[in-house]
Amino acid sequence: MDDRKKVILQAVVEDYINTAEPVGSRSISKKSDLNLSAATIRNEMGDLEEMGLLIQPHTSAGRVPSTLGYRLYVDNLMQKYEMTANEIEKLQEAVGLKVKELDKIVRGVAGAFSNLSGLPVIGVLPTAETGLVKNIKAVAVDENTVMVIISDRSGIIKNKLLRLKTTVNEEFVSSLNEILNENLTGLTLSEISLKNVMKVQSAVGKNPEILTSVLELVHEAVSEIDTKQIFVEGLSTIFSFPEYNNIDKVKEIFAAVENKENLMQLISEIPANGEMKVMIGDEVPVKELQTNSVILAPYKVSDKLCGVIGVIGPARMDYSKIMSALEYFAKLLSNALGDKFGDGEEPIKKLLEANEKGE
Repeated sequence: MDDRKKVILQAVVEDYINTAEPVGSRSISKKSDLNLSAATIRNEMGDLEEMGLLIQPHTSAGRVPSTLGYRLYVDNLMQKYEMTANEIEKLQEAVGLKVKELDKIVRGVAGAFSNLSGLPVIGVLPTAETGLVKNIKAVAVDENTVMVIISDRSGIIKNKLLRLKTTVNEEFVSSLNEILNENLTGLTLSEISLKNVMKVQSAVGKNPEILTSVLELVHEAVSEIDTKQIFVEGLSTIFSFPEYNNIDKVKEIFAAVENKENLMQLISEIPANGEMKVMIGDEVPVKELQTNSVILAPYKVSDKLCGVIGVIGPARMDYSKIMSALEYFAKLLSNALGDKFGDGEEPIKKLLEANEKGE
């Protein structure tokens, strides 16, 4: 694609972001420095449409960017937005909220960013190792029944009654407690190895249902922790965009973000290298959200404690401004929490304990 087409595509995307109206060639000819006639620009826009970068909603209408057009714009054409001193001051004030509880800090910051950006904000509370098993306890109820209780580091407790094939005594239960905690506590479900499982299997002998149930309980605890860690602030801000004037579309997006599994699916798209992730239109993994865009940025309290903050909104969002603000905001949040809780094992431990107690 030659430079002229790139400039025209950039002009179309930015005009559509600002107006929410299909862009015509005459509009571009007035606003660009190309010194080209509307007819020439119209021909170039036709070529861009054939390349899949623009879409013409109606025969007589102008063009709007396609997902591919937005993607090319974000990756190659967009100019980096330079934040104003006033915007930076507002972000710094938002991150400086004096609140003790970890979840209130992050939710407060997310709410502030939603107000500043005018978009719904997705937040994920900092987690060290999601689903970390804190303690496993087996208690004999009667000679054929054992209750297994699992607690995780955030205080979630899961329990299950197990009917066993053989009779049990206090010695068996005591040994079971020791072997379960020796091999499973301090680990996430993904970290439990075959070696750990075999040791537990050997200990339970003719009662394999104990092992199966323990692993099921760990998985349930992990899932529940995941859904507790993620939230959305400022969802009502979407009403300010003409894209959401349709009540059915509003219902669809509300239902989609209220489903925590959908949100977890979005968060799982964050790359391992910790870079910002931009998902446009059908790049979004949740089908009900594929007419929108999602931008996510990780923030870091320490080497072992990370979270995510991001926005969801129309594909027409101002990518340059939102990405710059989100990047800056994530750094502020990282620094604010890092200063408060520091690095290393001990501060992380204190942070998690304080969060459990609501201190």
